[in-house]
Amino acid sequence: MQPPDKIKIAFESLKLAYGAHVELKYLNKRFCIFEATSRYDPNIGRSRKKTNYLGWITSDGIIVPARHRAESKGELERTYLKRIEALEAEINKARAQAPTAETQLRLSPEDAKILMALSMNSRLSYSSIGRIAGMKSQSVPYKLKKLEASLGIHYTIEINPTAIGFSTYFIFVKFIDPEPSPEIIKAALDSEGLVQIAMLTKGDYDLMMYCVAENNYTLNILLDRIRRHEAFVGVSAIWTVTPVDQSYGFVPFRDRFFDVLKDKVWTRSKLNPRPSAHDLLYREYAILREFNADSTASFSEIDKKYVLPLGSAKNAYSKLTTGDPPAILRPTISLSNPYLKYVGIILLDIINKKMFIQTRDIHRRYIIEEQEVFTNRFSYICDFETPDGIMYIMPVYQEGSMEDTGNSLMSILGGIKARYIVVRQVLIGSINYRKFDNAYSMQYENLVKNKVIKPKERISYY
Repeated sequence: MQPPDKIKIAFESLKLAYGAHVELKYLNKRFCIFEATSRYDPNIGRSRKKTNYLGWITSDGIIVPARHRAESKGELERTYLKRIEALEAEINKARAQAPTAETQLRLSPEDAKILMALSMNSRLSYSSIGRIAGMKSQSVPYKLKKLEASLGIHYTIEINPTAIGFSTYFIFVKFIDPEPSPEIIKAALDSEGLVQIAMLTKGDYDLMMYCVAENNYTLNILLDRIRRHEAFVGVSAIWTVTPVDQSYGFVPFRDRFFDVLKDKVWTRSKLNPRPSAHDLLYREYAILREFNADSTASFSEIDKKYVLPLGSAKNAYSKLTTGDPPAILRPTISLSNPYLKYVGIILLDIINKKMFIQTRDIHRRYIIEEQEVFTNRFSYICDFETPDGIMYIMPVYQEGSMEDTGNSLMSILGGIKARYIVVRQVLIGSINYRKFDNAYSMQYENLVKNKVIKPKERISYY
């Protein structure tokens, strides 16, 4: 039964106080309120759901809190008034301290289109952004400034690691001894230019690192150096390394990485008098480093900073974006303040490959489903080898949504088992949050290729 409008309004107020994990159910001719929470239970390998009865809502939208049976009639009245006052105070406090819900309500269709336009090409002109967002170009700077201030927009580039000679890996650590302090771990990893992100986590692993390396030999040297560091050398832990193949999103590169990349820049010598097609030139290195820090940077300013002939940076950018494969997939953005509750990681272990393959297209469709928040459903997805499976990094806006997503994946996919990890703290690096147009995703192209969906007219971001 659908609730009347007054009950809907009262329920929305409750959601501000308790979060989206509040449920409304029609029971015994009443619209009853339950607080639903879930916690991962390692004994059964999944989350347990627990509900707590909060009360009910009258047809006039009045919230009647739950009352204890042992209370007398007078006590019931006093308790009722106290609970109403406490509940109203809690709702008002939540409204004042809940930027997530309020900011999302203020996100207009034009704002969403601007975020998507910048996610696809952060070097777009105001007139191009206005065309895509359906607004006058004169209004774009004001709208953009508001979004930059509220969401912390960082202009960067999406780099293809393989195009510049690097493979990608994840390192998982499960501490047996008490783990070192976050400050000690951060100090140990911050100087490692091959480590792009390090996160303290809760679940099967305590520490997760995304790394790039030229090959397994380079990776082994990196791993040995990290494990010999004083932060880890005396600490008992289980270390697992797996190559990964990203299929959606990306992990931003730290500026420290470019100190490593600089050693790959071609220099003239007797044995190597001319650069090959695969050599990284100094002007290309300059574009990668400067645009990673700010993808709106001026070509002429980069020429001046790196003492390059006029036009060198622009030519280098053209080569990096049109190569086969391109080193720069697109200039894009990352939101540093997307108002999420926490970051969740879902690990899907593939235990029956045949069953999984049979449901692959359903999986692709689920990945690219849009949602009405600042970001895509997933920030990063990759296949990993040890064990065979898939990793999803996702922004969590509502309590329980990570488990809901895992349950959805398990219901649409065959031959898999889900594990859940919560990111406690990002020590170094960052996770990318943006509003990518999924019509340009690998998943969409495969669905069209397999004739699962019909191609649609895509927006031009140039």
